[in-house]
Amino acid sequence: GSVGAQDVIKFGVATPLSGPAAPWGIPHKGATELIFDEINSQGGLEVGGKKYKLEVVAYDHKYVIAEGVATVNRLIAKDGVKFISILGGTVVKAAEEAVNEARVLNMPLAYADGLVSPKNPYTFHSFPSPPETVIFWNWIKQHHPQIKRVASITPNDDTGWWSLKVETKYVEKLGYEVVAREFFERVVTDFNPMLLRVLAQKPDIISVLASPAGSVGLIIKQARVLGFKGRFIHIGQMDTSVVAGIAWKEAVEGTWVHGYVQAPLPEKIKSWQARYTKKHGEWNATSIDFANPAFAFVAAVKKAQSVDPKKIAEALRTVEFDNLWGKAHFGGKDYYGIGNQIIYPMPFSEVKDGIAHLVVQLSPPHN
Repeated sequence: GSVGAQDVIKFGVATPLSGPAAPWGIPHKGATELIFDEINSQGGLEVGGKKYKLEVVAYDHKYVIAEGVATVNRLIAKDGVKFISILGGTVVKAAEEAVNEARVLNMPLAYADGLVSPKNPYTFHSFPSPPETVIFWNWIKQHHPQIKRVASITPNDDTGWWSLKVETKYVEKLGYEVVAREFFERVVTDFNPMLLRVLAQKPDIISVLASPAGSVGLIIKQARVLGFKGRFIHIGQMDTSVVAGIAWKEAVEGTWVHGYVQAPLPEKIKSWQARYTKKHGEWNATSIDFANPAFAFVAAVKKAQSVDPKKIAEALRTVEFDNLWGKAHFGGKDYYGIGNQIIYPMPFSEVKDGIAHLVVQLSPPHN
């Protein structure tokens, strides 16, 4: 039946739809729209005997802090949104006060120190971040013991600083030698001066954790031209096809990445791929993990049987739900002091002949 204008749940998406980080923002918005459209096509989401239409209200913040804060303020003050998903650690941190003051439920995709914290009770981080994904270094140590010297290149902002801090501490405990640590502004396109310093330290592997795909493509391309023969690793979400398009296919060979898988895909994800392609006209594997905020939100609303952000937040702390990789829930209280970090079997891939192949799924080191 028809849904009245008053029977709508607005869900805000503040994300980069243009600029170097657009390969993250576009599938963030697209995945949310697909999940909500499928629910709406079945009559909407039933809450307390009433059917609600789910509506995405999305704005492009270009991964610029000032624009990010403006989009969040607009969603809250103008659009009256009570539920939101922000992409980008620096943007989430800058909007923290506005989210907490308005008691808006935030389900971000972001890396930032203190984001998951008792001081942010309405923030439920919906993507694995460095404290979770560093577990892959154990796999590398076991399967590739010849790798010993690590160099890091990451953005010069909250996201990059925290990511590097967490990863460095973890790999040093495993016995790796961190031989270089470099930070870059997100607008940089010439990485040669930085790479000359890094390569002088003779690393076996370069970590580009927290760097967007556009920047990583340039880093890999320029490093290969300078003669680097080692591996690259990004244990954050990165579209390796975008990277290969900027560099070249052979340059990306052997790169390890978390959260981006092209093959082999389980049947559940093959179905998602077909539906996503049908709706948006183009497949984007980043959408697999960036569907988490929508999946978690829908599951929590169903459990809470309420549209009150406080009750939905309470439901998020206990609900188990399906994402595209298996069973997921929010936990991590032993690490963060609050159980607001998504936990599920995380996929890690290796690029072989231009394709990101799944090599292992791992659970976070904390639960």
